[in-house]
Amino acid sequence: LIAVTYKVLHLFNEDVNVEYAGVIFPVIMFVLTIIVFFLFVKELFNKPGGETKANLIALISTFFMIVIPVFLSRTIAGIPEKESAAFFFMFLGLYFFIKGIKTIDIKNNILFGVLAGISTGLMGLIWGGVLYLFIPIALTNLVAFAINKIKKKEIIVYSSWIFVSLFILSVFSNRTSFISLLTSLSSGLAVLVEILFIVHLGIWNTKLSDFKIPGKDKLPKNILSGIIALIVVLVLVIVFFGPSFILDKLKAIHQTLFKPIIGRWNTTVAENRQPFFTEWSGSFGPFIAGIPIFFWSFILGSVVLFKKMLNKIQRKDSIILTSTYIFFLFGLIFSRYSGAGLFNGENFISKAFYYISAIIFIGSLAYYIYKDYEEGASNFKRIPYNYILLLMLFVFTLFTVRGAVRLIMVLGPIASILVSYLVVETIYKFKKMPSENTNKMFMGILVALLLIGCIFTFSSFYKTSKNQAYNMVPSYYNQQWQKAMSWVRNETPADSVFAHWWDYGYWVQSIGDRATVSDGGNFIVYWNYLMGRHVLTGDNQKDSLEFLYAHDANYLLIDSSDIGKYTAFSSIGSDENFDRFGWIPTFTSDPNEISETKNGVMRIYRGGSTIDEDISYNLNGTEIFLPSGRAGLAGILIETEENGKGIISFKQPEGVFVYNGQQIKIPLRYIDFEGQFNDFGNGLDATVKIVQNVYQKNTGLELDVQGAVIFISPRLMKGYFAQKYLLNDPFSNFPNFKIAHIENNVIIDGLNAQGANLNEFVYYSGLGIIGPIKIWEIAYTGKEELREEFLDRDSSKYLDWRL
Repeated sequence: LIAVTYKVLHLFNEDVNVEYAGVIFPVIMFVLTIIVFFLFVKELFNKPGGETKANLIALISTFFMIVIPVFLSRTIAGIPEKESAAFFFMFLGLYFFIKGIKTIDIKNNILFGVLAGISTGLMGLIWGGVLYLFIPIALTNLVAFAINKIKKKEIIVYSSWIFVSLFILSVFSNRTSFISLLTSLSSGLAVLVEILFIVHLGIWNTKLSDFKIPGKDKLPKNILSGIIALIVVLVLVIVFFGPSFILDKLKAIHQTLFKPIIGRWNTTVAENRQPFFTEWSGSFGPFIAGIPIFFWSFILGSVVLFKKMLNKIQRKDSIILTSTYIFFLFGLIFSRYSGAGLFNGENFISKAFYYISAIIFIGSLAYYIYKDYEEGASNFKRIPYNYILLLMLFVFTLFTVRGAVRLIMVLGPIASILVSYLVVETIYKFKKMPSENTNKMFMGILVALLLIGCIFTFSSFYKTSKNQAYNMVPSYYNQQWQKAMSWVRNETPADSVFAHWWDYGYWVQSIGDRATVSDGGNFIVYWNYLMGRHVLTGDNQKDSLEFLYAHDANYLLIDSSDIGKYTAFSSIGSDENFDRFGWIPTFTSDPNEISETKNGVMRIYRGGSTIDEDISYNLNGTEIFLPSGRAGLAGILIETEENGKGIISFKQPEGVFVYNGQQIKIPLRYIDFEGQFNDFGNGLDATVKIVQNVYQKNTGLELDVQGAVIFISPRLMKGYFAQKYLLNDPFSNFPNFKIAHIENNVIIDGLNAQGANLNEFVYYSGLGIIGPIKIWEIAYTGKEELREEFLDRDSSKYLDWRL
């Protein structure tokens, strides 16, 4: 798509290059997405005589979508995120699908169904978020089928959509096979609905309807078709996949309800962290008296929409159903409220609240649908199809927000629709109320409050997005990378291959113009495991060299942000028992807490971190045992002496560990300060790396030369990252990695230009540890063996456990 963007722009301006196309690509796609989003929302609410109302809802929704901050990071210039294109095809697919449903002509039903399928397929080729089309559309049609709203027209549109989608995804992608699409929880659900339609047509539109079927005269046709379709699917699954397949899928569904993003790979990516309500609700402010205005507006909008869907059934029944819907929303949202609260999403009461709210809602809905059938009223059948689709989109996006931080962005545009619907619906209701109605004044006040809230929210979103956009690119981090990649382009051979953690692949490829072992596409997860295990946390040079040799790598790159990412790649690079899993905590010293000793001064470095592995240590004849995950490091004590000539010497540092309410001081073996690595010969095999602390004081910056420390645990001390990147290889365990280039942090360079005399690593106020990009040239020994396991893409051949 970037290549297409480049070719189009190049037609109008020959000076445009691919890099510029990549920079501007998200903005172009966002403009197109805005247009398609407007058309989709308009089509959702469009009906004869209601064009103005539909246009208003679509217009307000689009304005909110343009400025909502959760959407910014994927659509800002300079960061060619795939989601910017995926959202375009998502709303394009929804637009075509709803257009096909609302069209009467069969040819147009097929046409729009096919166009929706093409859009879905293209979205799937770009982003795994295609499930936002598969699942809501499948659920919509399942609900519509349950209320007897599915006729020949709907089946034609749905069938055209699903067949074209699956065809594109199975033929044009080597990531997904046709079988994997059939058996996944997302596209598989859409396929099950298609089977239901086929069975239904086969039973009631052929001579099969003449056969005597148990319950034929007692059960509704759609319910009977559903039972028969379920039996057919179960038989097919057992025959082709075995009975265990069903049990595995039920377990997967249960797991998905509470941890939608599962697996070691997914959970160690920061954007896939599962948030609590107290975290993600902050994206839907602004806050007034601690209340997120936009959040409660779209919740209220969904309740109003749900209530209006039921305006044809008895008032009492609609109130009960709306109440169960509200209870369901509360269970879905607040059962994972906060990590420290009663509802943490993990304990029994949280799961019970979640399940019970869903069961009560679905059970009540089923009961009243059946009651409606028994009474022959067909009131549920009058619910607009497009309202069901919007509600399914909303509920599903809410569900996924519980699963991963990055999916909050998908809720943004759907929430905008519901807020806009609430405002416009309230205004229209106010206008229709007769003047003599005593409630009109209260409705007018509500309208005024909603309008004021919308204006305030829009203004707040605009200011937030504007400020974030100005501060997002370019940043100090980007500038450091631009300089590093300039060196790469000018000083390394054009055919060089770079190895690094996968995050930086596209940057090295596009800015540095060099090939990489891995990149942000994460196509081969197994190689990420090998990179994490044998290189970044590697404990011997032989394995590191042989992995890199297998991939023809010439250079190895590590960025200072990898300090924070150590948890991720050490987890991915661990075995089934997480043997490499660790983290790099920092501790800071308050100058006011420095105390004098007999011959020097004592510093207390405070912080807090659990230990990454069990510690057994003999302290003065007493065996100390500290279990990982339960014991922690609360602080570090360092005493220094000065010999009168300005030369500082260190006494052996001590770690203050905490376990079962007791403090245990254990000596630490190594200390690193300004490039001097000291070994005290005994103590816990951990290193304290002292770094400068630059912090804000009054109107300027202050420097504390010994103001912070990086704690490197015994586990981390065994690996490449700690030894080579942080400590410059004090044991000479990796001599064949020769430093080729060091690109210092831009902030550090800037302060040094003013005479600050900062080292390569600094604890900087508000940013934590900042440091250099280091690039090593790899000098192979000539004895490396080409190991097939390092090139294979299938981890199951070498690991008897799942990544």
